[in-house]
Amino acid sequence: MRRKSVIKILHGMLTAVLLLLVGGYCFYQYFFNTQPNDVFVSKQKLSNTVWLYVTKYDEGNATVADFYRFYLDKDDGSGDVMEALKHRNPFMEAKTKDVIATAYGNTVNIKVTGKIYSFTNSDLFYSDGIAIMPVINLIANGTRD
Repeated sequence: MRRKSVIKILHGMLTAVLLLLVGGYCFYQYFFNTQPNDVFVSKQKLSNTVWLYVTKYDEGNATVADFYRFYLDKDDGSGDVMEALKHRNPFMEAKTKDVIATAYGNTVNIKVTGKIYSFTNSDLFYSDGIAIMPVINLIANGTRD
């Protein structure tokens, strides 16, 4: 009789721990993977297949610095650019929107003066069913803030 009650108590504790783990994981995924509230800033053609899109974080206030996200993608001609960018990850996040961007084929050159929060030197998107993987060269000049 004592063994059954111990097993019931252990089973209940294990169930509670597993529910907390699953609930915590779901909260983590929701909180950290929700799409940011950005507004569209600019669009620039770099080559025949590569376009540069810039968005700005729109939830800031007087104490939050401007935060810009940079995307490489095709020009799909649709009016809602933000809907298309929701499914993309930015290749760079920076404090400034002023960049000098040029491209030759699938090689993109970016020159930034300011603070960069994150950067990756490659990206991937599809244009007319063809995978396009531009390589990104970055020249960054930091500033003191």
